[in-house]
Amino acid sequence: MLKNVDEIVEAFSKENYVSGNLLISRGGKEEFSRSFGQASIQLGVPNTLDTKFHIASVTKMVIAAATLKFYEQGLIDLENHPGKYIEKFNVLHPKINIHHLLSHSSGLQDIYGVPNLRFEMSRLQVENQDFIDYLTRLKQQFNPGEQWSYNSTGFIMLGYIIEAVTGMKYEEVLHTWFFAPLKMSSTGLDNPRRITPGRAYGHTLEDGKIANADNDKLSDIEAPGELYSTVHDLDKWCEALFKGELLQPETMDKMFTPYYVTSFDPNLNYGYGWFLGADFRLIGGGTPGFRSEIWYYPASDLRIIMLWNYEKVNSHQLFHSMKPALFDMQQQ
Repeated sequence: MLKNVDEIVEAFSKENYVSGNLLISRGGKEEFSRSFGQASIQLGVPNTLDTKFHIASVTKMVIAAATLKFYEQGLIDLENHPGKYIEKFNVLHPKINIHHLLSHSSGLQDIYGVPNLRFEMSRLQVENQDFIDYLTRLKQQFNPGEQWSYNSTGFIMLGYIIEAVTGMKYEEVLHTWFFAPLKMSSTGLDNPRRITPGRAYGHTLEDGKIANADNDKLSDIEAPGELYSTVHDLDKWCEALFKGELLQPETMDKMFTPYYVTSFDPNLNYGYGWFLGADFRLIGGGTPGFRSEIWYYPASDLRIIMLWNYEKVNSHQLFHSMKPALFDMQQQ
């Protein structure tokens, strides 16, 4: 059956340019892994299974876990207003709490929905303005808890709160509490201006030709940001998370409780950091040049991890092409 998966992926890659890495594991054992395309088309450097990729919003699963870890430590109360931890957040809507930030129900405007965001961030730096102040000035779209609307603003705020309650820098918190103990040596805060050996370039399509992509629009801002990682490091993370090694059982229940139905799919709910289907958990991310996706099926302990450095790769299409073969494997 592994041959069937390989044939499906091979056929897909012949019809669609694919660049990145794919890993499939079941029961904690790797069943399939493969690299495609190039870490840098310009330099002719191929992707390998050790290549590091910007994982965009897949970072949210780490921020959610960190927030819940400090909830267990008694440092964060999910019902508290963000201003309890950072004074500048006191200007936010009085009914916003940590639960709303985690579940995309705060009503805050998504930072990535700001028009001309790249220009706005450049102006912020030139004028030496504070990024937290900028976040607090974003418009309130609806009353907290009234509905669900995906936004990265709340998770950036959670990153600042994690720093406040620990007295450590965001990157240091994640490394100390999670990445070092899990031996995730190829995961860290992604700054495209920093030299990170083995990190892939992002690619896009312009006028029918593959081109180097721009960096993430917030990449020049000094703030709790998105991570780089590898398929093997993310498999370690998922193994530890889903086996209950990172959080207590009752805290895990909070993470995977379906709090809201998503605005784009009535069959898809949202917990803390994860989309929740009837029999699966899903998290994905996208930014200029990169796409990332993790699917997890608890009943069969099946994980599919996809990291791409070509933003036009249709991860959903590839996954659904593989899905029949993956579940045939389970029945063998």
